[in-house]
Amino acid sequence: MDILRVDTDQPERRTLDHAAEAVLRGGVIAFPTDTLYGLGCSLFDVSAVDMVARLKRRPPSMAVISLIPDAEQAWGLAVAISPLAERLMKAYWPGPLSIIFHASGLVPEPVQGKGGTIALRCPKDTLSHALLGRIGGPVVSSSANLSGQPPAETAEEVVKYFGNQLDLILDGGPRRGGLPSTLVDVTGPKAKLLRRGALDVTSVLGDYEDLTSPRAGG
Repeated sequence: MDILRVDTDQPERRTLDHAAEAVLRGGVIAFPTDTLYGLGCSLFDVSAVDMVARLKRRPPSMAVISLIPDAEQAWGLAVAISPLAERLMKAYWPGPLSIIFHASGLVPEPVQGKGGTIALRCPKDTLSHALLGRIGGPVVSSSANLSGQPPAETAEEVVKYFGNQLDLILDGGPRRGGLPSTLVDVTGPKAKLLRRGALDVTSVLGDYEDLTSPRAGG
């Protein structure tokens, strides 16, 4: 396993190429995102996505979030983009907002979420954006931790969790105190706020279901 130092504001092309090659050949990497450290692999590589679940010791059926280099890719990965989804994307992408859509036929069924869905996020972080641009397609991103444990905030913590089981770690220094992305489901007639995170998007949601409330589902 390689550990490469990276300047998150001005990442070197050689470092990006090394990380992109690892992903494109079916590997799993760790890198600092705009929120915390995450594990990454190609959305289109079912075996790699399964490996992420096994590394984290979580059920493979649990949904994952995929990062995309630009909002335009959502039109190919989602069946449809509703007017509400467009407003959210225009207002908050790139940024720490994850949106759940109905997945298109391009998304392998084994990596789709419950009900044939996909969660997408277009990150604002310079390193993430540059890396995604080198890879060229959606990258599954899941917090770098074992299920139920705190997410890694440094490359050293990633190593403590996973040892040499990863193909590559990009060490961009600490990502301390970051909040996870806000998570919104736009697959139904009403938007559903599933997780409150780094952004408050409620002013754009209109009439929505708040499933973060203690009374939700009760």
